[in-house]
Amino acid sequence: MQVNGKITQGVLSLVLAASCHLVQAKPLHEKHEKRDRSVGLASYYSDRFHGRRTASGERYNRNALTAVHNSFPFGTLLRVTNLRNQRSVLVRVNDRSSRRHGRLLDLSKRAARELGFVGAGLTLVKLEVVELGTG
Repeated sequence: MQVNGKITQGVLSLVLAASCHLVQAKPLHEKHEKRDRSVGLASYYSDRFHGRRTASGERYNRNALTAVHNSFPFGTLLRVTNLRNQRSVLVRVNDRSSRRHGRLLDLSKRAARELGFVGAGLTLVKLEVVELGTG
């Protein structure tokens, strides 16, 4: 039993390591290339933030496909893939967070629903930059 567990853990580690090299669709801005992780944990906004202003000035809409990221410019389009079920969604960065809690990004509730992790609250994701924003 322990041997199978170690083999499974080893295979998972290899898959995650390999996926890190396939993430970027385009070269990132130099500032983001080195410090941003491309695989990590994602969560989603609580419903209590619906209608509140985001750091970009627009109002948070739980039904939009948006994300919080602390270094990508506003307007950056990201393909987010849930590594637990391989579902993907395209989101736009429109907010910042004062606390990270070790998460790569926070998503709108709709994005979390489309990725299939609303019940779990957190999931392991891979980011792919589709278009770097200007904001």
